[in-house]
Amino acid sequence: MENEKPKSKKVNKWIVFTSMPFQIGATIYLFYWIGTLLDRKFEVEGEWWMKGLTIVGVLASMYQMIRQVNYINKNE
Repeated sequence: MENEKPKSKKVNKWIVFTSMPFQIGATIYLFYWIGTLLDRKFEVEGEWWMKGLTIVGVLASMYQMIRQVNYINKNE
């Protein structure tokens, strides 16, 4: 009992990597949807809110993915 090692919190890589595409897709779609709503509300020609927020969604999902990969590499 005295020689027991504390259990470390290791992240299962497969679960993280298989869930990443769903997180990326959900993030991008959420920003796209918000942009579409703003375009309808403000009646913007050219759908600039949708285009801009979709790009922000892509950047946010890339940031999240890089952060998760760094976390996994750090805790290996």
